[in-house]
Amino acid sequence: VRTDMMLAGWGFGSAEIESELQARFESMGVMTGFGDDMLRIGGVKFMPDGGIGDRTAKMYEPFEGEPDNRGQWIVQPDELARSIRVVHDLGFAIDTHTCGDEAQQVTVEAYAAAQEANPKPWLRHRVHHAYLPTERTLALMSAYRIPAVVSDPFLRGLGESYILSLGLERASRMMPMRTYLDRGVPLAGSSDSPVAVFDPWIGLHAAITRETVQGTVMGADERISPMEALRSYTIGGAYALGREKEIGSIEPGKLADLLVLDDDPLTVAPDRFLDWKPRATMAGGVWTVDNR
Repeated sequence: VRTDMMLAGWGFGSAEIESELQARFESMGVMTGFGDDMLRIGGVKFMPDGGIGDRTAKMYEPFEGEPDNRGQWIVQPDELARSIRVVHDLGFAIDTHTCGDEAQQVTVEAYAAAQEANPKPWLRHRVHHAYLPTERTLALMSAYRIPAVVSDPFLRGLGESYILSLGLERASRMMPMRTYLDRGVPLAGSSDSPVAVFDPWIGLHAAITRETVQGTVMGADERISPMEALRSYTIGGAYALGREKEIGSIEPGKLADLLVLDDDPLTVAPDRFLDWKPRATMAGGVWTVDNR
C-alpha cells in the first residue's frame, strides 16, 4: 500500500510533549516528500478541535438543544496559527482535522497567511473532514487551492449522529461536496479508517446518494456525480498529497496503479457500490490480485 505518513503535530499530546514539537521538527533534517514511491513523509497532522457527533467541534453557533455549547479548542487559535507558520516554513505540508466551522475558518486563514508571508504553493496544506465551510472559508480555499479532504463514509455511518447534534438543516450542509466543486475547491475523498470503513466504494455511494445508514438523505443538493466521486478518490487524492504527476490517473509517465471491475461504475445503480469487489488490482505495473 502506498503510504504518505503524517507526523503527529499539535493537538495529539500533552502540553509538555507539544512544547518540544518545534525543536523536534527543526532537527529532523527532512521534509514533505522524503522517502520513495511506497513510503514517504507526507507532512504534519494537526487536530485543533473535536467532533460533531460528540458535540466537541469548535462552532460559531451552538449545538442543537445546548445554547451554551459551541465546542472546544484542543489547540488555541493563536498557537494554531503560530505552529502552522513554523511547520510551513520548514517545508512540511499540513493536514488539519477540522470539524467545526470556526475551526475550519481559523485553519484556512492561517494557511493563507503562511502562503502570503512565505509562498510555497507546492505544499498542499489541506483541511481534513472539512464539514462546514463559511463563505470566507470557501473564498480562501478556492483562492489558495486548499484541498477539502472529506470523509465520505461518515455521511452513511455517522450521519444520524450529525442530525441529532445539529438538526437536519445544518447537518445537510455538512461535507458540501457539490459546493466545493462549484466554487473551485480541490476535493479529495477519504475514509478516516478505522473511524469508518476504508472501503472506497462505501464512500462513493455516500458521495453520490448522501444517504445515512437509515436512509435519511442529508442534503440532496450536495450530491455529486459518479465521475466526480471517482475523481475525488483518485486524482483528487493525488492532488491533495502533491503527487498528481505520479499517481491518481492512468496515463503515460505515471505509476500503473489500477483496478479491473466487472461493471461500469459510471452507469450502475449506486447500491451496487455497497458490495463491490474488484476483480483485479495492479500496483506499479504488477498484478497483486488477479481474478480476471
